[in-house]
Amino acid sequence: MSDGEPGVADGGEPGVADGNEPGLYPEMDVDEPPPAPGHEGAPDDEEMPLADHIEEMVRRLGVVVLVMAVIAGIAFPFGDRIINFLWYNVLPGGDVARPHVYHPLALMLARLKVSTLAGFIVALPVFVYETYLFMRPGLYPRERKYYLAAVPTSVVLAAVGVAFAFYLVLPAIFVYFLYYSQGAANIAFGLTETFDLIVLMLGTFAFIFQIPLFIMLAIMMGVTTRRWLETRRLYFWGGFLTLAFLFSPDPTGMAPIIVAATMITLFEGTLLLLRWTGAGGRGQGLTLESFEAARPAVWVLGAGAGYVASAAPMPRYYDQLPAVLTDALAGSGLLSVPLVIGGGAIALYEGLNYLLARMQASVRVRRAVASARLPVWLLAVVVGYLGSPNPTLVTRLDVAALSPALSAAVAVAIVGVYEVGMAVGRWRQSGRVR
Repeated sequence: MSDGEPGVADGGEPGVADGNEPGLYPEMDVDEPPPAPGHEGAPDDEEMPLADHIEEMVRRLGVVVLVMAVIAGIAFPFGDRIINFLWYNVLPGGDVARPHVYHPLALMLARLKVSTLAGFIVALPVFVYETYLFMRPGLYPRERKYYLAAVPTSVVLAAVGVAFAFYLVLPAIFVYFLYYSQGAANIAFGLTETFDLIVLMLGTFAFIFQIPLFIMLAIMMGVTTRRWLETRRLYFWGGFLTLAFLFSPDPTGMAPIIVAATMITLFEGTLLLLRWTGAGGRGQGLTLESFEAARPAVWVLGAGAGYVASAAPMPRYYDQLPAVLTDALAGSGLLSVPLVIGGGAIALYEGLNYLLARMQASVRVRRAVASARLPVWLLAVVVGYLGSPNPTLVTRLDVAALSPALSAAVAVAIVGVYEVGMAVGRWRQSGRVR
C-alpha cells in the first residue's frame, strides 16, 4: 500500500488494504483453507514422462472412437427405419413432411449420420469411463467412487437429452419453420439439410445434458467450488450463447436460442440444487437474506411480466437500422444484428470495468458498476434479440393482450407471492430465535 493511501485500520474504505480489494466483489471473497501439512498425492500417483501420458490418452481416445464405430456399424443396416421413425415423428404430418432428395447420395449419407449419432450417444459413457481410467492413478478412493458413479449417470442424462430434443425441441423448431415461411414460399424439406439439423440437435442435447454431471464431478473432486462458478456465471452464459449461435445450422435463430437457454438452465439449475443442499461451497445454503437480496429483480420481473401480458406493443427496431449495416451483417455469415448489438453492449460494459480498474477509481464506484453486471448482461441479450429481423418470441408475445386490470394483476401476483413468502420466512425465523 502506497504512502498516504488509507486502509481499514486508518479509517479508509474497506477492502483496499494490501492491494487485494476484497470488498470490490464481496460475493467472491471465499476463504480458502490452507494446504494441509505433509500433504501427499493420491495413493497410486506416480511420475510419468509426458510422452507416456500422451500415448495413454491417445490409446483411450482410440477406444472411444472404436466403440463409436462399432455401434455405428451395427446401427447402419437399420438406418432406413431409424430415419423414417425420426422424420415422421418430428416433422408435421401430411405431404409437407415428405422428404425431398436433391443428391444421389443423400439417403446413404443420412444413414451414415444416424448410425454415427447412435455411436456417439453410446460412446458418451465410454468416454467418461476412459477418462476415469486415465485419471485413476491421481485420484483418491473417494474421487474414484464419484467418477465411477458418473458412468451410468451419463447414460441417463444422454437419454434424457435425446428425449428432450425429440419430443419438445425439434417439433417446436419445425412448427416455427412452417410459421416463419408460410405465405412467403412453397415449403419443402430436403432430406440432407433437414436431417443434418435433426441429427445435430439430438447429438447436441445428448451432450449438453452432461453439464450437470461435469459440474458435480468438478466440485466433488475439488477442482472448483459452487461459489467460484456462481461468481463467474455470466462468463459461462456468454460462452453458452457464443457456442449456440456459432455452431447452429438454423438461419432463423430459433434453434440456437433454445440450445443456449437449455444450457443456461441446466447450469443454473445445478448451482441452485447445490446451493439448496448447501453442497459444493463453503457457504450455507439458501437463506432468507439471499432471497431478500433478490427483491429488485423480482419487482422488475413482475413489471416486465405485466407489460408482456398487456396489449402494449412489444418493441423492435430492425427496420429502423441502416440498410448498409444489415446487408453487411447478413453477408458476413457469422455475425447478426442481435450478436453485434448484444455483444457490443456487453463489451462496452466490461471495457468500462477494465478502465475503472486501470485508472484506480474509487472502490465504491467500481463496486457499484460491478454489481450491475447481471442486469446489464441480461438487458444486452434482450435488446440484442429485439434487433432480430423477425423476433418470433416477440411476435408470439404480441398475441397476449390482456386488459390493463388483468395485466396489473399479473404483476401484483408475482410480487405478492414473493412478498408473502418473505413474510412467512421472517415470521418462522423470528419464532426460532425466541
